[in-house]
Amino acid sequence: MLQDDHVLIEMTNEPDCGFIASWLIKVAAAQAMWSEALRDPDFEKRVMDLCAYCEPNLECAALEVISTLQHGSHILAADLNDIETSVFGTEFGLMVQLGLFSFTGRSYQITVPETVTLEGVRQAALTLLSTASDVGDGVEVVQPERLLHTLPKAEAEASRSRLIAMRRFNADAPRDRALQ
Repeated sequence: MLQDDHVLIEMTNEPDCGFIASWLIKVAAAQAMWSEALRDPDFEKRVMDLCAYCEPNLECAALEVISTLQHGSHILAADLNDIETSVFGTEFGLMVQLGLFSFTGRSYQITVPETVTLEGVRQAALTLLSTASDVGDGVEVVQPERLLHTLPKAEAEASRSRLIAMRRFNADAPRDRALQ
């Protein structure tokens, strides 16, 4: 049941270590609260479908996104159902629900929420869990793409290429005007 669900993730071209550090601190807090929430046996049992393949790790997902964005022209067409990570869609869905990414109308951008709370983490997990559907034989599969603005791979890659070209054009424009 592979799907072709991609999201565009974007960050500014300008380096801003303070902003990224603030974001990573919020991600670390969310991960700590997620781990704390899972120590409650009742909650863990309720959200077991989110951990069907492996337990989501928000810190790992955040570092992967930052690393890929830094080396990919600051725009990423991310596969929510990547075979290698198999849990990225869940991790990304949780981070969106927690306000760590905001949809701008064309892409998701890194955002630093004011607060991240244990109750917020629990609610994000339950919201994501509400996307589960039975795929047969009583097997429930969480589908975070139901809560996200997704694109097919070809469209996501084309949009990424357009955004990169627009950024390059805008970066070159002032210099080109000065030469005239």
